[in-house]
Amino acid sequence: MNLASKANFKNDYENSNKSSDSCRQILKCGEVGQALLFNGASIETSVPAATITLDTSKFCNSCIMFEFTSNIIGTLFQGTLNFQLYRSCNNQLPIAIGPRFSFTQPIAALFANMFTFLVCDCDPCSNECCTYSIVVSPGGPTTVIGNVGIFAARLATIIADNPDHDDDCYPCNKLCHKENRTILKCGTPGSAISITPDTLAGTTFNVSTLTLNTSCLCDPCVKLEFASNLAYSSLSTIESTVVNFQLFKLCDNQRNPIPVGPQLVFSVPFTTLIDPPISPGFSGNSTFSFFVCDCDTCHHECCTYSLVATTATSDAFVTITNARLSAIAADNNCRCC
Repeated sequence: MNLASKANFKNDYENSNKSSDSCRQILKCGEVGQALLFNGASIETSVPAATITLDTSKFCNSCIMFEFTSNIIGTLFQGTLNFQLYRSCNNQLPIAIGPRFSFTQPIAALFANMFTFLVCDCDPCSNECCTYSIVVSPGGPTTVIGNVGIFAARLATIIADNPDHDDDCYPCNKLCHKENRTILKCGTPGSAISITPDTLAGTTFNVSTLTLNTSCLCDPCVKLEFASNLAYSSLSTIESTVVNFQLFKLCDNQRNPIPVGPQLVFSVPFTTLIDPPISPGFSGNSTFSFFVCDCDTCHHECCTYSLVATTATSDAFVTITNARLSAIAADNNCRCC
């Protein structure tokens, strides 16, 4: 081997090592958290609801998409909640990332609903491990009325390498990329589900299913997203319906499905304790969406995910339509932090 060949071999070897140390995409899910705000809390109160720690040192020009999900449950709560994403790297003070998102309950009621949003951070600290946090604070000019909890709060992220140029036709820097397999799959829409006052408590409905094969992934992490439309109506303000949603997984060689993620709750607003009372009877429409992460999946398995709805109470009418599960599975053999 001549000197030129040796030099080329050395460069190819170094470039190969650089490529093997970098990731094209990482899917990561933070731990489930919660935040509580009680009656009388001032507007200066701030409570962390969810956190996630990321290491972008293996990316050349990273861009991060954050998605936040939570189940908000209120007890005669009335007011506004503000949600803000913050980033803290090393010994730096936290800085706000993206806009502020707000949830408002206009009248005091017993209720449960989902609250989700996404934020992008395409200017992260380079070569650093940063912690991102969702912080909740009361909004409006007055103190908190009633009690409210932000449950099953979770941050999930997708980190990807972006080209250094905005021109999509510009050749990418191959040294910064490694083939990282990703699977995107959408399940079939579920049939419309009707819950009436005659529905017994404990009745279960299979809302939507999705089958996913992760055998081509080395260290899979799966993010499952659910979306649906809910319509509800009642002839009286003293009636309500509570529905629990739980995702289950059934994989190869398993006899019984196992739950994945927390149980999430939707309830028709219960307003009987409002003074003065509102007119009897009401109706409304709402979206109900959330995501659940499953990063404890064997790479050789084929699993079927099923979302099951169970009635806890059924006084009002509720219809679930356009229900669908989707999944993003990423190969996390470059997992860090």
